[in-house]
Formats: sequence, structure tokens, C-alpha cells
Amino acid sequence: MRGLAQAEWLRFRKRRILLLIVVAVPLLAGFLFLAGYVSTGYVLPPFDPEGVRARIIAEGYLVDVPPDEAEAIIVETIESERVYYEQALEEATITRARYAFPQSILTLLGNSPVVFIALVLVTGLSIGDEFGWATVRTSLLASSHRRLLLLVRFVALALVAVIMLALIVLLGAILPALLTVAGASLPSPPAIDTGALLALLLAQLLVAILVIAFAALATLLSRSGSLTLASVLVYVLVETAVLGLLMRLEAFQQDGVYAWLLDALPIRGIFALMDVVARAASQLPSYAGEVMVRDLSAARVPFVALLLWAGLFATLAFRRFSRMDIVE
Repeated sequence: MRGLAQAEWLRFRKRRILLLIVVAVPLLAGFLFLAGYVSTGYVLPPFDPEGVRARIIAEGYLVDVPPDEAEAIIVETIESERVYYEQALEEATITRARYAFPQSILTLLGNSPVVFIALVLVTGLSIGDEFGWATVRTSLLASSHRRLLLLVRFVALALVAVIMLALIVLLGAILPALLTVAGASLPSPPAIDTGALLALLLAQLLVAILVIAFAALATLLSRSGSLTLASVLVYVLVETAVLGLLMRLEAFQQDGVYAWLLDALPIRGIFALMDVVARAASQLPSYAGEVMVRDLSAARVPFVALLLWAGLFATLAFRRFSRMDIVE
């Protein structure tokens, strides 16, 4: 086992493209974080009631209106715009607070889909190239334990996922400080729920394992890493079509008897799980006046379903690798 792990490390270290992906993905997530902050860079000026009054008068709509009525209309318009301004200011504050620590960690983890896409590529390259370069037979000659060989590869890929998620969390702590040093004015955000944050990281790790298992199965079936990403895209289209058909049935619509089963589908389950856990971890509403729901019970169905899907894909991948003819 130790020898296989050392060989896997040497094999991975020599693949510079894989190392580049591991480093580039957190950097891409950080770039998306900074780009998101820049898009919120416009700060609303202080509300100017006299400016609103002057604008209303300059528009000329109240020329023929009696002075008393005109003043009432002006006061009502000013108060209406004041309410709108306060709502816009509150929503802008909520948006900017997402880029302040510790909310920044959740914001960066929201870019985790790039991690999952990268894991598809890394899995396809690390397994598929063994067939393309005709080195899989050499590996099997060194160790005839196929299941153990694939298990070591799975563990290595899971460690890659952990490293990328850890780097993203680290960036979530560093980037707000850099923004502050650069002169950014960030509001003080509320604290996050530590338990829900750990649940979010666990959920993302589960999704990463699911993605690795599916990508490994697709690669072993096609014997090609280049077809792995295409297989994922095809599956996404198939599930989307199935989901659309099921949602036409009354039993699967909102509040339907079997509506909860939709969260058992892999792609739908991933989004449902991430949404529930991320909302539970954050103390920030999505918009001003939103009723915050931090109940994690809605995450049970997608979590258990994704766990079962990951186990199924991994079992099929091990079965395929242990029985396939190696001619390369």
C-alpha cells in the first residue's frame, strides 16, 4: 500500500498539467471573488431631499398645480424615493458584506463548481492517459491488485479535492484583508454558523467524491480521458430532460407527494444540498426583508442520495476495472 502511494505521488508530481489545474482552480475562484467585488464597487451617494425637490420642480409637471397640492406631491415623492433609497442601500450593504470576512469564505465556496469541473478533468487525465500512453499494463505488472491500485488513485484524487477546497477557504480569509489594505470599504458582516460551515465543507467533499467516482467510471468505460467531460455534459442534459418531464406531473410539482424525490437526482441534489447548507451557514439574507431559514433538515434527502450515488458509481468503477481486459 505504501509503495503504491509513493508511486502515485511520483506519477502525479511529474504531470505538470495536473499540478497546474490544482493551483489554477483556487486562483480562478479568487479572481471570480475579486471580479464580483468590483461589480459592487459603486457606492450610493447620501440621499439628498433638496436635490429631489429641485429635480421634481425642474421637470415642470407641477406648473399648473396649486401650491398646496404641489407641496404635498413633492413631500410624498421625496418620502417615496427615500424609502426606495433605504432599500437599495440595505441591499447594497448586504451584497458588499458577502466580501468581508468571514462571509467571504462562503462567497468563495460558492465558486466550488469550478473545483468539480477541475476534478472531472484531473480524473479523466490521470486515469485515461494510462490507457492512451499504454502505461496501465506496466502499473499492473508492478502490482496485480487492481482494486487496491484504483483505491490509491481515488484517495489521491480525494486529497486533490481537499487541497483545492482548503486553498479556497484560505483565500476567503486573505482576500478581504487585501481588499481592505487596497482601500476597500467593507461593512461589518455577521458571524457565520461554524457547524453549518463544517457541514458545507463536508457536503462539498461528498460532491467531489461523487464527481470523481462518476468521472472514473466514465473514463474506464470509454478508455479515454478526453471523453470524460463529454460524458458529464451528456449526463447533465439527460437529467435535465428527465427532470423537465417529471415536473410536468402533478405529483412531482411543488408540494406534490413525490416532489422530494427530485432532490435525489445527482445534479438537482447537488444544487439543493449546497443551497440549504450555505443558507444555514450564512447570517445574511439574499435580499432585504428575507425570512432566514437555517433548518438543515431539508439537506437530508440530497445528502443521503448523493452518498448512495457516489457509492454506486465507485462500485461500478471498481467492478469495471477489476474485470476489464487490459490490452494497452
